Amino acid sequence: MKIKLKILFCFFCAVFLNSCEYHRYNEVYVPQPVNYTVLKKSSFFNEKNISFSIDSLNNVLYVRLTVNGLKIFPFPVDKKSKDTLFKTAFNFVFYSDSKIIVSDYPVMKNTFRYFIDTLATAKNMSFSTDTVDLRNSNDLLIQIPFYAFHNLKRGKHIIELAVSQALFTDEVSIVNTDNSSRYVHAYATKPLINARVKFEIVVPPIYKSIIYGLGLELKNDSSFSPAGMDNTIWKSSYPDIYWAILYPKNEFYAQTPYETSTAKYVGHDTFNLYHYHVNDSIGFGVYDHDYLSRDDGLGYCWGSLNNLKETEYKRLKFGNVHHFDLKVKDGKMVNW
Repeated sequence: MKIKLKILFCFFCAVFLNSCEYHRYNEVYVPQPVNYTVLKKSSFFNEKNISFSIDSLNNVLYVRLTVNGLKIFPFPVDKKSKDTLFKTAFNFVFYSDSKIIVSDYPVMKNTFRYFIDTLATAKNMSFSTDTVDLRNSNDLLIQIPFYAFHNLKRGKHIIELAVSQALFTDEVSIVNTDNSSRYVHAYATKPLINARVKFEIVVPPIYKSIIYGLGLELKNDSSFSPAGMDNTIWKSSYPDIYWAILYPKNEFYAQTPYETSTAKYVGHDTFNLYHYHVNDSIGFGVYDHDYLSRDDGLGYCWGSLNNLKETEYKRLKFGNVHHFDLKVKDGKMVNW
């Protein structure tokens, strides 16, 4: 037990010692319910089937949709296999003045995308859940930080939110000509659970800074060696490096793609950072991506935007990172 406590103590010490600068936040832990009005809903969007709520906490909007296990429900049936399709996904779309809200937020979450969506619709404030089985109870939660509404002027706004599902799917068994069988996904369009609500929020002042990542290199000395971090027979044992912006506090704001089997990240990345105060605190984390388990942290650093903007280029040293180069362009309010 004493050994475990010592390990935990060392871990927390390391986190604080690796911080370039620490800023305390005035935290409010009690969610504030957001009153909403139902504009329309389908017959199956009722109290027996659905629990729905909107809350606000620390400049984050929480939309929760709980679907009770539906036992008696008109699930669609696949015409070919005659199997019932029980699975669907829910969509959440935000509107202002009858138009879909547009924001950088949906494309900031570039977590190892296989492709970059360059269509104009990529910036629509529209989000989809994972596919869920409606026979089971499902608690679906989406969290939208208020900086996502940076294209709305600061102050009060009436927001409309459309919640819907349309496409059912499931795996069905198909018998081949040789009497063997295989599973394929079947689909059927049948919108059954949907609603549209409106509510009021107060959008705070939102500032925009630009973060330019100029590359990094890991330590390679007696205290740390990147060689041998990833044990594999298919490639080099060096880490697969990526870095992330942490804002606010320890929340992932955005992250880069990763560079495989290397001690250096040479990519140059640019991120728009939307924040609530001119001299806000932001963090940076450097990680080793792992396909089979949780990614390993290689170092963390916290600092103020003013400190990062003191010189044209900033070189940071933290954790197992020998140097991390970046520059920050001045932040200005974008939603007067």
